[in-house]
Amino acid sequence: MKHNMMTYPLIGLLALLSFTSCEEDYMSITNPDAGRGKTAGEETRVYMKQKVDWPGVADSVSSAFIKRFYCDVNRGDRADGVFSYSEYNRKGGNWWCYWQQAHAMAVMVEWYNRIKDSDDVTAATLKNYMSRWFGKFGNNPDYYNNPQWRGTYGFGNDFTDDTIWIGIALIQMYEATGEEVYLTAAKSTWDECVRPRFAVSQYPWLPWKWTDLKTYNECTNGPGSIYACMLAGYARQNGNEEEYEQYLDEAFRCFDQNIQAMDAVGRLRAADVPLSYTQGTCMEAGRLLWHLTGEVGYLRKGIMAARGQMSEEMNEIYKGEFFMRNEGADENNAIFHAVFYHWAARMIADREIDKVDPAIRRELYVYVLRHCWYYWNEGIEKKPSVVWENSYFSTWPYRVRAAADGGSLGAYTSAAQAFESMCLIKDVQF
Repeated sequence: MKHNMMTYPLIGLLALLSFTSCEEDYMSITNPDAGRGKTAGEETRVYMKQKVDWPGVADSVSSAFIKRFYCDVNRGDRADGVFSYSEYNRKGGNWWCYWQQAHAMAVMVEWYNRIKDSDDVTAATLKNYMSRWFGKFGNNPDYYNNPQWRGTYGFGNDFTDDTIWIGIALIQMYEATGEEVYLTAAKSTWDECVRPRFAVSQYPWLPWKWTDLKTYNECTNGPGSIYACMLAGYARQNGNEEEYEQYLDEAFRCFDQNIQAMDAVGRLRAADVPLSYTQGTCMEAGRLLWHLTGEVGYLRKGIMAARGQMSEEMNEIYKGEFFMRNEGADENNAIFHAVFYHWAARMIADREIDKVDPAIRRELYVYVLRHCWYYWNEGIEKKPSVVWENSYFSTWPYRVRAAADGGSLGAYTSAAQAFESMCLIKDVQF
């Protein structure tokens, strides 16, 4: 079956009606005038003029991140072979740290990919950590508490989005290491633990929870579309057309919920407040659907989500420019920025997008670069120690976290992911 915009008319109609509103000059959006903050001058764009050794920065930050938050020995509360909420698991309370595992793992995978051909020792260590994490079911509490949802490989959860985030991480672990078990587990987890929820949902989309089938949200359906797109790609690669169509149809259904939630500026408003991580997943889902189908409307909606993230409502003003607003210090909220950085790098690196929109990749690049520069130059109090034992990133890229507050898995994941993303895009051509 050929998929086209007529198959999903809502997507096509909204793409035509709302994309033209995104033509505004980028600098006028990101440099607010004096009425809303300090007028932007050359001093506010110092990050555009100074060279930074981003791989060196990422080496330092990612190594410190893994040292502090990955439990390579048993630190209590079952935190062995998984990531902990607090540095060195000093505060315990790690039991419900599950969906955050996926984003912490994304940083580990990106670090591994970056150094696996140049640092055999570190690469072997990280690969071993991935295997141990897999053996602990990514710290999935439902593996121990309730067998109803966990599936053959132990990664299913009552929360649909928890299951989806982990599934994406498993696919990326496979892509990094070539270990087939990760892809097999990801496919099984979707087939057994996610797909059945379409049939019982009160809506065409995935429900938020198995135990609350009347609730849906874009934090579930955005990554759900990504997950299904990734599996569709492998099905097509393997020549399984029927399976490809099934995954693709499920990806469409998830993406349609995001379109229902999107306003004219590209912000996803089904929840009370649009959030950076849901903007990021909608952005990536649109890009992947475009690559799978050739239908440009999906990419245009993804681009709208990207620009929605860079709009005034989603940001705070610092030195006359927009920075992602603090979305909360809670471990759920502090990790949201990491998700956006992760997917933004992939859109920035995709030069094919220029055929549709020649400006968006550079807009995103400047936005990510700005955050990275301030994270490194103002957001961390670097000490002589290699891992800065008492220095931590906060939920703002331009503020240092007080040493007394200790480390936050969410905040540190966001910073580490920003730098790993910067390494992916530092040499991108525009």
